[in-house]
Amino acid sequence: MKKNGLLGGALLPALLLTLLASASGRAQAPDPAAGKQLLREYAGNDNWSGLLQHPKIRPQLQQLLGAELAHLRRNLDVSGSVDVVGGDLSVDGNAPHQGTEEEAVVCVNTYNLAVSAAIYSKGNVTVFSNTKTYDNLSRCIKDWITLVNSQHRDRVNQPKNVRIAGAK
Repeated sequence: MKKNGLLGGALLPALLLTLLASASGRAQAPDPAAGKQLLREYAGNDNWSGLLQHPKIRPQLQQLLGAELAHLRRNLDVSGSVDVVGGDLSVDGNAPHQGTEEEAVVCVNTYNLAVSAAIYSKGNVTVFSNTKTYDNLSRCIKDWITLVNSQHRDRVNQPKNVRIAGAK
């Protein structure tokens, strides 16, 4: 049987390989060695801007946020050191003099270097992630959402159900 046309011969397998390669290119491949290197370099370090400019992180931020990247950067202007939350490197902060009003977070998975970010602005949280459901968001993003939605109350005021026990 003679194979003609666009899908005949070797073209069909080549087309399928191209589609599979492009689809798998979007998924983050595990890169634990790079994640460990980022942990050693940035965890506990004040150089959060260096983490966001890292060649494996910056392109993801640009792709996820597009024009909102400038908003994220403004909302991280007042930041502390890079933390580790649930295995993710985490940078959170707020715009100058706008804590509880304009805030942001960036979370970098140290297993596959997948990046997620969120912006709290005008009472709304917008999450930027390749994960499309809340259930699958990282603990880093979810914990930050809980914190900004409470306006940081539990960091300042002791919750009623918390008791401090001294050493015995």
